Amino acid sequence: MKRKIGGFWIRLHPSGRLAGKLCLWALVVGGMLATGAYTRAQGTGWADPVMLSTNTVSSWFPDVAVDPWGQPHVVWSSGRYSQQGQMDLLMYTTLTDQGWLEPNDIQVTAYGGYTVRPAIAADNAGMLHATFRGETTIYYTSSPAPDAWRASAWTPRRRISGAGNGTAYYSDIAVDENGVIHVVWNEGVSTGADQRWLWLGTPEGVLLYDGSGWREEEFLANLAGHQIYAIFEDSAGVQWFGTDDGVFRFDGAVWQKLTVRDGLIGPKVNCIAQDTDGRLWFGTDQGVSVYDETIRQEDQRWTAYTAGTGLPDNRVYALTTDPFGELWVGTARGLAAYNGRNWVRHTPQDGVADVEILALATDIEGAVWVGTPYGLSRHGEGGWETYTIEDGLISNRVTAIAVDPEDRIWVGTDGGVSFLDGWGWNSFVPGEGLAGGAVVGLVVDSKGIVWVATERGISRYRNQEWEPLELPAGATGRRVTALGMDRQLNAICPLCADIFYRRSTDGGQTWSAPVNLSRSFAGSVKPQIWVANGGDVYVTWEEGEDWYLHKGYPVGSGFIHSPDSGSTWMDPVMFSSPRGAPQQITLGDAGQGRLVAVWRLPAERAYYYQVSTDNGATWSEPRAIPGVIAKPWAAYSLDAYHAATDSAGHVHLLVLGMFYSPTEELGVIHLVWDGASWSSPTRVFASKDPPEWPRVAVGAGNQVYAVWFTRDERHVDDSEHGRYKVWVSSFTADAAPQAPPPLPSSTSIATPAANIGGSEASHTPTPTQAAGQVTSEPPQGIYTENDELGQLVLALSPILLILIVVALRLRLFSRHG
Repeated sequence: MKRKIGGFWIRLHPSGRLAGKLCLWALVVGGMLATGAYTRAQGTGWADPVMLSTNTVSSWFPDVAVDPWGQPHVVWSSGRYSQQGQMDLLMYTTLTDQGWLEPNDIQVTAYGGYTVRPAIAADNAGMLHATFRGETTIYYTSSPAPDAWRASAWTPRRRISGAGNGTAYYSDIAVDENGVIHVVWNEGVSTGADQRWLWLGTPEGVLLYDGSGWREEEFLANLAGHQIYAIFEDSAGVQWFGTDDGVFRFDGAVWQKLTVRDGLIGPKVNCIAQDTDGRLWFGTDQGVSVYDETIRQEDQRWTAYTAGTGLPDNRVYALTTDPFGELWVGTARGLAAYNGRNWVRHTPQDGVADVEILALATDIEGAVWVGTPYGLSRHGEGGWETYTIEDGLISNRVTAIAVDPEDRIWVGTDGGVSFLDGWGWNSFVPGEGLAGGAVVGLVVDSKGIVWVATERGISRYRNQEWEPLELPAGATGRRVTALGMDRQLNAICPLCADIFYRRSTDGGQTWSAPVNLSRSFAGSVKPQIWVANGGDVYVTWEEGEDWYLHKGYPVGSGFIHSPDSGSTWMDPVMFSSPRGAPQQITLGDAGQGRLVAVWRLPAERAYYYQVSTDNGATWSEPRAIPGVIAKPWAAYSLDAYHAATDSAGHVHLLVLGMFYSPTEELGVIHLVWDGASWSSPTRVFASKDPPEWPRVAVGAGNQVYAVWFTRDERHVDDSEHGRYKVWVSSFTADAAPQAPPPLPSSTSIATPAANIGGSEASHTPTPTQAAGQVTSEPPQGIYTENDELGQLVLALSPILLILIVVALRLRLFSRHG
């Protein structure tokens, strides 16, 4: 007898029917297993995922928009090789009655392998708007939706970025009900080394100077009313402020206050230093507190030293570390050094000028300099030596010490400033630019400019001249009590980016001036933007860790709101948590000012949400989303999550994770927020090739589309050789459909023809075909769906071989029976 199995007619011996059944069963199960390598366990209502990137080698970072008629439009970044080198492409496809069109490269974005990370939005008039990255620039382009498959239908690219230093990479785009186009992106904002920010402490808070003028920053209000005694930047770029009521920590996004209730030994913090192990030392009037942030248990992070445990006195005025790992502590009644085990005291009998220690510093050679009321002492390999007015010092009362890049020692006193070079002492008295009063702070920047804070003002010494620095209006006459300067540009993440915004009210012809929304110390990445009816615009971003530069570390997530379609912006809100820094934030807009923000913590496998009912002015306490386990955290992750809203006001959220065990295959997970609670999670897709960068869009009121890409398991972190694939799925939400507007007067989507090139560059066209057609010779190196059939046959070949052997054995058995 004959039976058709897998498309082939096979003759079966009567006694070999069992083998035939086994073979049929194996083909069915084997096919299911082979398919399951790519996708399985679909959520209820979601269509089977479709792989879109059928004609390129590697594709990633998709985005999707759904037009008012419910038709989806997908873009992503890809590339292939040409005579000019690697060609970076912006790919596009859409869904027709015959299925998804074969993707077309609608823009040649660059040459050389730059990632474009595009974004797309649809307006109510049937226009598509997209942004993409070409080399290090963000561009804008648009096309009528019915013609978007043709590259020639897209407008010539318009440059959007350029407000910073020109290094831009993430972008997002949205269009409001009035047709206003809103674009956000991140771009580097580095400044020169002579523009490091200068911090001045006063009895009423902190003043900030950026090298060219005084900055009026909202975050400075956190120190208002506090007397500042010490300013210190740690090795990670975090700023610390010693005050009359504890110590304040500012990481560029989030403020934290540490007091005696947390473990600090005394409320008045006079000085701050960091040892070679990264621990922070705080000198107070009641001893020294050591703070170790790396210890997870907060109540175990603090250690205290007092006069009873090794200090000469509890009143600590100065701290410094030497290259040998010793921490030097200057007190009101003596000097001591701590080597990690024991305290060693240094007294006038050893050679120190006096028991009262007012200032400490370490030079390039490792010698420790000690300021006292009776001179300046130095401790080096030869022991102790002391300098006084008899040696050329301008005054014996030394209150501040700094070392410049040429290893010259600068000394601030109650009578002026002196410095020691290889030829001897040089001194300056108040006047001719140098402010009077005792010196309370002294720093030297990387260009050798000396900054001096006295009780009566601030001065700088450059080009062999002193210049006074006028304090800002309202601060004139204010006494300066401390001085500090950024050791790193842009604090936590040098050269990192800020979030910028522009809008167009005339269909992308002209654009508003760029606005810096984040003004970050820490670096800002992955902006997302949403628009609401009535003119509200919302933007979120991650703060602190910059993938492009591979610098920084997570410090929080930002949110900002414009109530008037981007004309003005409220103050940014920073999401924070005592257990870590919120990252990978996304936002859901349920309408009428009701928002839900979703984020995760790097150290935890959970997603958290916070709710606002007043357009983000206030937020509820964080709560975990039940039923989903977050994917493992990876430093400098490219990933991000996304949300969109249907006509019922329900927020559709896409995240990556698992249901039951962290060992499950990673899946694209869908949840719905109804304004009060989350739905049970459903799995849209799961794969051994991990999915990434999910994006979701809703059109026509209830048509929901999701896109993402997968990294092949063998090349997860090797994009140059990987076969990354873009996928799409959809479902109809439980919401009322919206009546579409009249169709625009434009041509309907034509049968796709060969790509005729982007709007700015001519190139060898990528062979394309309409849905259902097959090209006779696919281009060399281009991945096609035929590869899937080959993979299926290859995967089934061991099973087929075994079953053939089994069938033969059964037939032989029947002959001898």
